Amino acid sequence: MSFIKPTAQQPRTSADYKKIDFEVLARDIHPIDQIEFHKQAGEIIYSTLTRKAIAAHQLQYSLRNISAQYQLEKASSQAKDTRIKSLEDLVIELGHDTKDIKATEQLIKRKNDDIVALKNN
Repeated sequence: MSFIKPTAQQPRTSADYKKIDFEVLARDIHPIDQIEFHKQAGEIIYSTLTRKAIAAHQLQYSLRNISAQYQLEKASSQAKDTRIKSLEDLVIELGHDTKDIKATEQLIKRKNDDIVALKNN
């Protein structure tokens, strides 16, 4: 076993401690104390494993949620890119003449259709 003993009055860092090794032969420890030690050690190990398993499960659950959210965002982004591309194609097809009322009406109608489609999603 090892014990840590402070070397300073008010220890602040790990350098303010020294390690003291303490050896005891197992045959010198009473069997009931050995049983109690093993019982406590088993409880500590079980508790640690349980906490780590719960943390791993929570991380796995979070990862699944993040992955699903990423897929939704990716699909949404692709849909928006497609809509932007179709509007750009329409503007190129109709030309840049701002005095052409028919072309402007078509753009507004297409924009309104896209807004309705986005609201439905």
